[in-house]
Amino acid sequence: MTGARIPSGEPSPAFVRHILNACEAKPDLWFSEMPSEIEQAKEACGFCPDRIECAALGEDEEHGVWGGLDPEGRRRAKRFRVILLEERLNSRIRSMTADGVSISAMARELEIPRKTLADRLRRMAA
Repeated sequence: MTGARIPSGEPSPAFVRHILNACEAKPDLWFSEMPSEIEQAKEACGFCPDRIECAALGEDEEHGVWGGLDPEGRRRAKRFRVILLEERLNSRIRSMTADGVSISAMARELEIPRKTLADRLRRMAA
């Protein structure tokens, strides 16, 4: 894969096959510690039709490039997902509170323990 150029625009089927073959034929590229090779692996992942599944598969891996993400990229993506989930939950709680839904009813609907919800409401009010 050394020296491969990423084409602009839509990649040709031949280029996609080249990248996929590189992934399977040269797995050490995806586990390299050399920054230039890590970047090559990330770029190659950008054209892979299995990128999302690969990223999910490597989510908890400590090494390698999975779905175009290196270990730090996977940590950032995971933190971002947690922040989004927290904000969605808080938004839903605020909406339910504004609608006058009781804590017990909210806890049942959100499928979280009542005490956990009460603690969250206290933190949100602070």
